Amino acid sequence: MADDVPWRRLSARLVWVDLIRAALASVPGYVGIVVLGDDGPVWPLVAASVVGVLQAVLDLIRMLTTRYRVLDDRVELHSGWLARRERTVARDRIRSVDTTAKLLHRPFGLRVVRIGTGEQESSFTLEALDARSATRLQDELLHPETGIVDEPDGDVIARLRPAWVMINAVRVWAVLAVIGPLFAGYWFLRVFGVDLLDTGARLYGALGLGPVWTTVLVVAVAYPAGVAIQAAAFLAENWRFTLTRDGGSLITRRGLLDTHTAHRDEQRVRGLAFKEPLLGRWLRITETLLITTGLRSAGDAGSASLLPRIQRPEARAIAARVLPGGHRPLEARLHRHPRGALTRRLIRAVTGPALLSAALLALPVPGRWWLLPLALLPLTLVLAVVGYRALGHAVAGPYLVLRRGALSRLTVALRRDAVIGWTLRQSLFQRWGGRITIGVSTAAGDRFYHTEDAGTEQAIAFIRAATPDLAARFAGTPAPGAADPVD
Repeated sequence: MADDVPWRRLSARLVWVDLIRAALASVPGYVGIVVLGDDGPVWPLVAASVVGVLQAVLDLIRMLTTRYRVLDDRVELHSGWLARRERTVARDRIRSVDTTAKLLHRPFGLRVVRIGTGEQESSFTLEALDARSATRLQDELLHPETGIVDEPDGDVIARLRPAWVMINAVRVWAVLAVIGPLFAGYWFLRVFGVDLLDTGARLYGALGLGPVWTTVLVVAVAYPAGVAIQAAAFLAENWRFTLTRDGGSLITRRGLLDTHTAHRDEQRVRGLAFKEPLLGRWLRITETLLITTGLRSAGDAGSASLLPRIQRPEARAIAARVLPGGHRPLEARLHRHPRGALTRRLIRAVTGPALLSAALLALPVPGRWWLLPLALLPLTLVLAVVGYRALGHAVAGPYLVLRRGALSRLTVALRRDAVIGWTLRQSLFQRWGGRITIGVSTAAGDRFYHTEDAGTEQAIAFIRAATPDLAARFAGTPAPGAADPVD
């Protein structure tokens, strides 16, 4: 009976963490009051100390008022002091159990355990448990049939490679990575009477390079600094990254300052997806996402992300080791969609800038500013072609594959037995052109995946090949073969 199962509490070692946190938070206030006194902005430092100490106190209250227990069919959590909160989560709704060891927690053997259900409202975090209790909870929730076991190293599928660092650090917008440190440095130095804006203005006047060359110089300095910052951030997050298969779970371990361990039950895995931004696609770089029942890519990005951005050939090799049977659906040749799909995108690429230009022309805008949207035509036309070439679909063994996206291409390989329904949608113009949007409903990942502007006969043939039992709902007669496949 439920009444016979004892409640468990967070570790009392959290008190020591909170004492250290409160002491560290008091440092800015001490500097402001004792060191600077009337010579500097005291109140921002005092406010920072008050906020830090208050956070430590609230953390201590949460430790004293939180309790949980694991029953045969559910997990119960009671928390709160002034406002009590009681939460019950069915065990068959739990999709992931992630463990994080924060920097201050590690000396005291504490772990933060996040229990994910795929929905933000029902997921919850236990902060903090001792390492033994965290391991016990993971085993109870993910492997109830085996009980508590020590985790072996398992079958290592992938490890962090040096090449991954630069792949994830060198990006177009790396220059923006310096904005955060500069902003923090500005407010920190103001405490000591140094104004970075004033220093920058004086340096600009002394160089006398003009706005264009000054911008070039700033970018030339800021971009390598941004790359270095992003490389350091990537290493801090993914240090000693490993992906292993152990006891029916896919486990990723990573982190330098804060270590993170994510467990995903392989029995719930329904496929994989490659996410490729436009520039990364040309460089053959992709991010690998795991499609798991009840686990959304958006709501549980940490658990859904299987690998960081790596070279596509390497990602394909790792994907073949992750999927059972060594299947390689993400390497399947996809059927090209009809030329009408390209025509539709080219028309959109032209009409968008044209309508915007006409709107500016109708307004009392001085000069020739109305011509500015037309300058975007080369870019929009290129994106139209790229978006068309990204379209595709195929059936590869026990998987179906859908692909779409211009700025960010998404290739989804989903198990055919995970399909719970189809959605076929046609706009008026699609109907005239004999094209249709194919949508797949599933209980895994983002719940719905689609690709646009397939030929009507292609769509029917695709559904018949992927799920013969469901095909009769959409077509009563065999359809002609699909178009010729392309890479």
